[in-house]
Amino acid sequence: MKIKLFPVIKFIKKVGSTNALAHQYLEESTFQNNFVICANEQTAGKGRSDRNWHSPIGGLYFTLAFPGSQFTSSITLFTGIIIHKVLSSIFPELSFSIKWPNDIFVNNKKVGGILTSANTNGTVIGIGIDCNIREIPDHLKEIATSLLIETNRKVVLKNLLKIILKSFERDFYLFNEKGFFHFTEYFNNHHYLTQRKVIICFDTEKLEGIVQGVNEDGMLILETEDGLQGILSADKIDILS
Repeated sequence: MKIKLFPVIKFIKKVGSTNALAHQYLEESTFQNNFVICANEQTAGKGRSDRNWHSPIGGLYFTLAFPGSQFTSSITLFTGIIIHKVLSSIFPELSFSIKWPNDIFVNNKKVGGILTSANTNGTVIGIGIDCNIREIPDHLKEIATSLLIETNRKVVLKNLLKIILKSFERDFYLFNEKGFFHFTEYFNNHHYLTQRKVIICFDTEKLEGIVQGVNEDGMLILETEDGLQGILSADKIDILS
C-alpha cells in the first residue's frame, strides 16, 4: 500500500490506543514524515471527553499522524466528510450522515468516530469504524451499530483503509490550502443534527436551541432564544427532537 501523503503505514495486531502510540512516536521523532498506525484491536480506545471506545477485533482502527503540523479544529469535520464519502460509495443502499463534530451515523446509530488531538510535536487524527462486528454490547445497542449488522456483508479492512487514505490524500491539499470553506456545503447536506433541537453541554453551562448547520469555519450554528450562536467545541450534545 503506497500513499504519498503517508509514506509510513504501520500495522499492529493489538494496541492500547493508536492515538496514544502515535503521540509517543511524535514525541520520540520515530518518523520524520506523516505516518499511519492501524490496529486490529484496541484495548484502551478513547473517544471525545476521554470516553471509552469499544474497539474489538473486526473494526477498522487507525490514526493519521502529522509531525510538526497544526490544523484548525475543522480538520475533524473534513475527516468526517472523507469517511462519509467512502462509506456512501461502498454502501449506496445506506444513508450515512455526519454528526458534528466527529461521529458517523447510519440508521440513527453511531457506526464510526473521529478523535483529533495535537501538541507541539504534531497532530494525530484517530478514526474508528465498526465494520465486521456482529455483536454490539447490550449497553450500546441503542446507540451503536456496525456495517456488518446493517448490511450482512463483511468488508476487507485493508482495502477499506486504502480507499480512505487515497480519498483523504486527494482532498487534503485543497483543505490545507483553502480551509474548510470548500467543504461546508457537503457537510451541511449530510449533517445529522441540522434542524434538530439540542442541548449543548459545556463545562459549567448548557445551551438549548435548534441546529442550523455549520459555518465556513466548521462552527456549529445554533438558533437560540437570544439569536444565532456559533459553537467551536462542546463536551456533549443531547438531542431533544
